[in-house]
Amino acid sequence: MPCSAVWLTTMQPWLEQWDDADENVVEPTGPHTDSSFRAYLTWYLPRTRARLVFPDTNPQPHQASLRDGYAQHHVEALAGAVSLFIVFANGFKFIILFSMQVNFPLLK
Repeated sequence: MPCSAVWLTTMQPWLEQWDDADENVVEPTGPHTDSSFRAYLTWYLPRTRARLVFPDTNPQPHQASLRDGYAQHHVEALAGAVSLFIVFANGFKFIILFSMQVNFPLLK
């Protein structure tokens, strides 16, 4: 037997849900309206909005000393890159959502 009994016991509820997936379908709520979309964005945006962080435009080179426990400049550079990536990713997400509305007027 390739699977342990613990794994099978753990996965059984998940498999049963997938087996009944065709019975648990969310029914459409009707055509898209501007007010329902605004209500959705009011709920969605505060939960997903990224905080804008601007990198230092004039960084000073790190001078190592004996008191340094860990060189922070690598961590700071990574944090700046990740913050910038999040800003671009959120912008891209809204471009995609907007283009879906423009290209698919039947969804409105």
